[in-house]
Amino acid sequence: MKLPRSLMAVLPLLGWPLDYGLENNNILSYDQAQQGKDYNRLRLESTVRPQDNPALVGRLIIDNESSYQYLQRSLVNETSIYRAYLEYRGEKHFWVAGRQRVPFGVGRVWNPVDVFNPIDSFSIETAERKGTEALRYEYAVSDLANFDLTVAKEKSAARIKGFMRHADLALLAVYDNENDRDLIGYEAAGELLDTGIELRSEGGRFHDRRRGGCFTEFILGAEYGFANSFSLLGEYRYNDESKVDYWATSLGYQATPLLALRLLNIVNLDDHSHFTTPSFVYSLSDEMSLACGALFYDGGKDDEFGGVSDRYFLNWYVHF
Repeated sequence: MKLPRSLMAVLPLLGWPLDYGLENNNILSYDQAQQGKDYNRLRLESTVRPQDNPALVGRLIIDNESSYQYLQRSLVNETSIYRAYLEYRGEKHFWVAGRQRVPFGVGRVWNPVDVFNPIDSFSIETAERKGTEALRYEYAVSDLANFDLTVAKEKSAARIKGFMRHADLALLAVYDNENDRDLIGYEAAGELLDTGIELRSEGGRFHDRRRGGCFTEFILGAEYGFANSFSLLGEYRYNDESKVDYWATSLGYQATPLLALRLLNIVNLDDHSHFTTPSFVYSLSDEMSLACGALFYDGGKDDEFGGVSDRYFLNWYVHF
C-alpha cells in the first residue's frame, strides 16, 4: 500500500512524517441462539509526528465493521473512529485530547474502578476497548510518582500514583454522572517479597446517588509465571451490594514459539454457575495469526451463567 505522490510530497514540507498500517480481523462464530455470524473489521492506523516537535503525536484509527447473520440473512456495515487523539509528552507534563484508551485499574479479569473502558472478559476480543472522548493530563511529581486528571462527558477522575518500596500504589476519586455514582478508591500492584508472584488489587467505596447508599467493591488477584512458559492467575471479586462473590482462574502456556494456549474460568461462588473460555492462537507468519476457541456456560436456568448458549469462534488476523 503506497500513499499518493502528491501527499508524500506535501508531508515533508509540513515536517509531519506519516506512519500508517492496515489490519484485518475476521471472526466466524456459532451458537444455538444466533446460529452463524461473520464479523469482519478492517482497521486503518495512522500516526503523525512533527519533526520540529517530537514530543507531539497525532493518532487516528478508523474501523470499518461488517456483521453478517446467516440465520436472518442480514448484513450490517458501518465505519467509525476507534481512536483519534493528539498527545504531548514532555519531561514533567503529559496530556492527551480526543478519543483514547484511559488507563485505569490493575485487574486482569475485572476493573471495578475503571468507569471509562473496563475489561469485558466475556467477549471474544477482551483486549478491544472502544475508548472515551476525554481530556487527560498527567504531571510527574517525581521520578516515581505522578498525578493525573481525566475529564470526559459526564465522567471525571483524579488519581495520584507512586512507587512505595515494593509496590505501585494509587488513590483515586471518580465522579460518574452517567451512572449516578461516585467512587473513592485505590489501585495496588507489586511483587510478593522476592517470590516472583505479582499481587494486584483495586476497588473502593462507591456512593450510589439514586439509592442514596454506599457499597464496597474490590478485586484481589495474584499471578505467577513459571520457567517453562506456563502462567497461572487467580482473581477474586466481591461486591457487598449484590452480595455475590466471584473467582477467576486463568491458565496460559506458550507451547511452542508459534502456539499459545489459554484457559479462563469464572465461577459465581454463590450459585456455583461457571463461564469457561478455552482458546489457542497459532502464528502463521510475522503478520498473520489464527485463533480458535469457545465460550461455555454452565448452570441452572435461574443461575447467572445458566441458560446461555455456548459459542464457538475462529479468528483470522492479518496485518499489512
